[in-house]
Amino acid sequence: MDQRERIVREAMQMFVSEGIKSVRMDDIARQLGVSKRTLYELFGDKESLLYLAMEHFFESKRLERERVCAGASNVLEAMFRVLNCVLNDSESVQRLQGNLRKFYPAVHERLLREGSAKSRRDLRQMLEQGIADGLFVATINIDLAISVLYYTASAVTERRDLMLPAGMSEREAYVQIVSTFFRGISTPEGLRLVDDYRRHYTPSGSQQ
Repeated sequence: MDQRERIVREAMQMFVSEGIKSVRMDDIARQLGVSKRTLYELFGDKESLLYLAMEHFFESKRLERERVCAGASNVLEAMFRVLNCVLNDSESVQRLQGNLRKFYPAVHERLLREGSAKSRRDLRQMLEQGIADGLFVATINIDLAISVLYYTASAVTERRDLMLPAGMSEREAYVQIVSTFFRGISTPEGLRLVDDYRRHYTPSGSQQ
């Protein structure tokens, strides 16, 4: 690992654990045992280093989801595993996104645009695989399906003011929303799997 990569990784950990606004270039230089001049020579300014550090963070999350999917027996199980990861990470990710949006809007907009493109690409591959495996109907409009899943799933994890029924947790709502989407595009075999995975990922004691 070269110096530039090491700095990006260490800075990422500092931004995540200590907060984007509170971490200064002085703090990073002191933590890593390098001069502040070196940081500016390598990255230009804090905003550039922040972008690279957050890009690394979100890419590491995407790769983590890929690893989680590796052991899935079919694409529907893989998609439920991914969505479970998204739920588990939602609090920390939304805190970072909120701070980026507030203090570094240009960095936030760029990361959001790039992250959306990667997520849509991954969703397309999964939906196409599901059609090929006979789990999703072949007549669906994949572009529309991607948009519907992307925006409805993010409604619970990103809209903290979303009004949920009394007693329903965000996780329960998320599983129900996503399961309803999958049921709408599934073949009979896909429906059977959706219901199995929904029971698995719905918190115990909640409404099925």
